[in-house]
Amino acid sequence: MPKRVKPNVISFEDLEKLNTKQLLGYLRKLHKCEESFELSDLDKNPDIENESIIHFKNTDKWKFTHQNVKTILKKREHVN
Repeated sequence: MPKRVKPNVISFEDLEKLNTKQLLGYLRKLHKCEESFELSDLDKNPDIENESIIHFKNTDKWKFTHQNVKTILKKREHVN
C-alpha cells in the first residue's frame, strides 16, 4: 500500500501561482492530515523534525497554510 503523501509548506506567493484545480488538490491534502500528534500512534513528532512538511492539523504551519489557500480561493472565479 502506498504511503500517504503529506503536503509541503508552500509560501503564499507560490500558492497564488497555482491554478484553481491545483489549489483544490492541495487543500484536499491539507484536509487529509491527522488531527494532532497526541492522537496519532507516532513516537516522535515529525512536524518538529521537518519544518517543510505538514503532518498535523493542530500546528501553526497547517493553520497558516490552510488560511492562505482559503484566502486565495475566495478571490478566484467560481464555476457554477
